[in-house]
Amino acid sequence: MADENVKKAQRYLNSMYGHRSEWVKLEEDGITGTGTCQGIIRAFQIENGVTPVTGNVGDVTLDKMRSLPKISKMNANDKSNANVCILQCALFAKGFNAGGITGIYYTTGVNAVTQFQAYANLEQTGIIDWKVWMGLVSLNWFTMSSGGDTNIRTIQRQLNADWSDIIGVGPCDGVVSRFTAYALIAALQAAEGIYTDFIGSLDGTNFGNQTTDKFPDVLKENQNGDFIKFNKLVQYGLYTNGYNPRRFDGIFDSTTKERVSEFQEFYALTGIGLVTQGEVNCATMKSLLTSKGDTSRKAKACDCSTVLNKQQALDLKAAGYQVVGRYLTGTVGSSTRKFITFEEIENIKNAGLRVFPIYQDGGYRLEYFQDLRQGTVDAHTAIASAKRIGIPSGTTIYFAVDFDCYSYQMSSFIVPYFRKLNLVFNSSTNSKKYKVGIYGPRYVCSYISDLGLAKYSFVADMSSGFSCNLGYPIPKNWAFDQFFELNDNNGGKFQSSPSFDLDKDGYSGRDTGISTFDDVPYLTPDQLAEKNSNIMLDAQRDQYVYNVFEPLGYLDVVNNGSLTYNEEFLLNTILLNGLTIKITAEVSDTLTTDFDSTPITIDLNNEGELSTSCEAEIEGMIAGIEIGDFENIDIINSTINDLKDVAVSVTSGQIGVKVNLNGTYPKLTFVITSDDIFPDSVSVDQEITVEISFEIIPTPTPDVDYELVLETLAISALSVAAVIGLIALLSNPGTASLAPEYLIALGVFA
Repeated sequence: MADENVKKAQRYLNSMYGHRSEWVKLEEDGITGTGTCQGIIRAFQIENGVTPVTGNVGDVTLDKMRSLPKISKMNANDKSNANVCILQCALFAKGFNAGGITGIYYTTGVNAVTQFQAYANLEQTGIIDWKVWMGLVSLNWFTMSSGGDTNIRTIQRQLNADWSDIIGVGPCDGVVSRFTAYALIAALQAAEGIYTDFIGSLDGTNFGNQTTDKFPDVLKENQNGDFIKFNKLVQYGLYTNGYNPRRFDGIFDSTTKERVSEFQEFYALTGIGLVTQGEVNCATMKSLLTSKGDTSRKAKACDCSTVLNKQQALDLKAAGYQVVGRYLTGTVGSSTRKFITFEEIENIKNAGLRVFPIYQDGGYRLEYFQDLRQGTVDAHTAIASAKRIGIPSGTTIYFAVDFDCYSYQMSSFIVPYFRKLNLVFNSSTNSKKYKVGIYGPRYVCSYISDLGLAKYSFVADMSSGFSCNLGYPIPKNWAFDQFFELNDNNGGKFQSSPSFDLDKDGYSGRDTGISTFDDVPYLTPDQLAEKNSNIMLDAQRDQYVYNVFEPLGYLDVVNNGSLTYNEEFLLNTILLNGLTIKITAEVSDTLTTDFDSTPITIDLNNEGELSTSCEAEIEGMIAGIEIGDFENIDIINSTINDLKDVAVSVTSGQIGVKVNLNGTYPKLTFVITSDDIFPDSVSVDQEITVEISFEIIPTPTPDVDYELVLETLAISALSVAAVIGLIALLSNPGTASLAPEYLIALGVFA
């Protein structure tokens, strides 16, 4: 809802700083959002000579805030202060009544600052100091956000009260932000005495060697007193990880002990000689405050891109590993193969290891998921590759989201990708009943799993600075937890013959991996590489076909085993009064030129939409054909829209239509064809043609002379329109029959 005071602030800022090249004009809509908050920060930076002007608060801006003189209540006739004007704008933006934008810090403004200090749990002085600047001239919020948590807000307010001198002023909105997640580590460092003065920006704060060395030996029940400041952070960490200690006062009681024990058990910190259950040592604290936890801890699982020889597999087993994640396809770089081989399977089995399969031929950047065909391609490729090497029925295959993404990217691209995976995995294509798993940061794994799109999670916890890891608990369905990589830059590779890079993975036991493989024909590594390449080509070709059928509503039919090449197959049969409508399709891997008129070349613009000219051509393909009135059904537009959606879905090729008599009966066929389904590849040219036909077969009744109907359809210029009209009716669930009077409405009968 628009706020007039916020609108005044936006107008003021635009008028005061709009002439500056660094300024980004604000929408004067009265709505406080990120743009308005960044505008206030820019105004502060411009007014106070902070460069560069970024609209974000970093160390230079914080230093400037700390250097400014404090501002107490002014007199009504004092000279206007530009910084006070900016602060008044900030108060309005954050929901506090500043009174006006006058530059005079007077009674109303003092009351507003005092109210802000109360919300932030700071000393209520009414004086503008660096803490007031840091809180208000920021992206932080101090009232409960929609969906916020009252206990998180309590934690945030206590952090401000206890540690703001050192860590600064954080939000109090009930949401675990990046600041709040880092503030927990920074507060621990302050409690340990590592920092005794203001730290500055917390971004990138880490639980390093010094923090480890200065941590108390152990925190446990009834050990309070001087340890309360540490116990509070234990309780904060428990809550943010989903374990409510029911108090945040630093008293380590039996409930806190119980929650610690539950946390350790769920995070698989027990049983590896790492912790005493219910007591918080440094390793437990690391797991409470960072996603990767204690990276020196033992691990029962691991994953690697190395094709394991006999000795490497034996050395993994000797080092205590029980299960190893291995890839189904792909290479490291352009040539080094990373996919599991038959020889490697024997090495793994003989060493007494188990395997969990991973599919990743991309997924490192958002662009991979922006191709909406990718999920179907990957599903078919992974299933075929798993079958080829004998992965047994019911095994979970982990698909990778190997980057930090934002919420809108999740809903727009990651969710559709996993929906496509599941569509294929739930079809007859997946005769082995493999399950979809996910590899990714915590929030991504939880989000996808909560939608029912992944059975288990393989968590990318090494990247503890990912926003999708910061402040999020490990997913409830976690099976493997990747927390450290052994490599030359990280203390050395895993020692074997030869040594190799290895990721250490926590192991929950939810997915035990596989130790037996189906008996399948042996293939050499070269043959596997060729088969993997071919299946990707086949999957891409099939995907083009699926992109035709999906907008027409037949994707489920095709995915359930109906798709065959170079022979006609049935999509649907619809029985109406006196008519049978038989809907068939035929797919071939050749290009066709069989059209009744010039086909239309599909052309998309940079936004992935039909170009204006292409859209006009599709509309013109059957324009001008009068089919008579049919009440409440826009037959022509319905059909054209389907053709448009198909064109956008396939992205390249040609689209056209033809009408003929199949023996006796009229038949309308949509034709979609392409001479290259890989337009971005210079090395692969793959042709394809998809024909979807609608055949009208009458069942004679005494009321209708169907020979006359067929003769009319065969010779009349209205035949295409009539058939199109019938087809359009088929997609209308409300059409239960097609009586002779409907045929008249379509123009079949005069």
